[in-house]
Amino acid sequence: MTKPPDNTTKSAASLACHVLSKSGLPLARRLAARLANEPWRAPSGVAAAACLICAPARLRLRGVRPFERLGDFLAQEYRRHAAHIFIGSTGIAVRVLAPLLRHKSLDPPVAVLDPDGRFVISLLAGHWGGGNELTRHLARLLDATPVITTASDQPSALPKEYAARDQAPPRALDLLLRDAGLRILDWHCLPQAQAALLEGRRLRLWDPCSALPGAAPPAFERLPGTEEDAQPPRAAFPGSSAGACPADPAACPGPLLAAHWRRLAPAPGLLRLAVPRLYVGLGCRKDLPPEVILPALEALLAAHGLELRAVAGLATVTEKLTEAALLALAERLGIPLRGFAAAELARCATPNPSEAAGRRFGLAPFSVCEAAALLAARHGQANSPSAAFAHAPALGQASRLLIPKHATQARLTLAVALAVQTPQSP
Repeated sequence: MTKPPDNTTKSAASLACHVLSKSGLPLARRLAARLANEPWRAPSGVAAAACLICAPARLRLRGVRPFERLGDFLAQEYRRHAAHIFIGSTGIAVRVLAPLLRHKSLDPPVAVLDPDGRFVISLLAGHWGGGNELTRHLARLLDATPVITTASDQPSALPKEYAARDQAPPRALDLLLRDAGLRILDWHCLPQAQAALLEGRRLRLWDPCSALPGAAPPAFERLPGTEEDAQPPRAAFPGSSAGACPADPAACPGPLLAAHWRRLAPAPGLLRLAVPRLYVGLGCRKDLPPEVILPALEALLAAHGLELRAVAGLATVTEKLTEAALLALAERLGIPLRGFAAAELARCATPNPSEAAGRRFGLAPFSVCEAAALLAARHGQANSPSAAFAHAPALGQASRLLIPKHATQARLTLAVALAVQTPQSP
């Protein structure tokens, strides 16, 4: 049997360097050569070594990719690369990129260099996208000066209390959350939380899943809770007797951070974080319409109080890896689709084995969706081939079925399993 296609989510492994004048070409070529020897590692974990040099067609430069209009060219290329480098005017970069920007969590990082290579400016996606790290890396390669304006990266912006207590300054909150593998649901609350850290205030953290490392900065005040709790304690919210702010505004805690794989209700002052530990197993009839599957999954998760953004991966039997509906769902959610051999699925004990599935593959009765969900969760992030899990915590080889086989219109079956966190050996 031929090997199935690798349908895990791919991350771009190349950078694009846009040369806006002929004088910048030597710098672009020098930078490309040095990146080939010392690649930049993107937040996804992918090492970006290839550097595509692009320049206006009117310059008639050899060995570069020409473009007629920079704006039109970037409209096609912006999201095909891990990052973009401009050699030339910052103003030109701003104008051509402005129509393409979506959100800091989605936009590739952008750095701008002057043609002499003396300065490297971090322009876009400095934290979440790794733009500041890219800027420092390029500056090291060129012996240039990195220009980073993010407030949390400036020592002068930190409160004096950290030095007085001989305490390390807090890491930028979005970087801490990103590297823990968490997914931010309430981006509008992030600036307020980050400002509270910069001002030396403590953030309340409800993390019953232990998703953030135990050595998280002391600026967090951890609230009690167990993984079975469905919502943060009401006393933690501002306005309640236990959560009301003191008279001194400087002593008022910042927003409440709540991390869980369950669906948390939005509330003022609440920064919700999805913990990606849910795995969805799927079984379907051939040529299932793609528009059917996402609404079915959303309805199922909502009915059981689970967060869609907490889904870390999809899984099915190997023979279904080419189904257009499953591939479209994986692409829409930005998560990997993994296949398991029928014989491996049949060896996994499930509560609802199917005689029809067993007959089709000449095996004992088994459930495609339940077994696929359990096996995917059991492998967890630690063994996933997807770079999407590069920053996720290593989980143990345990899983638990949260939603057993659920049939939709007799064409689709769904099951959801939880990757159970267990201690790992060093």
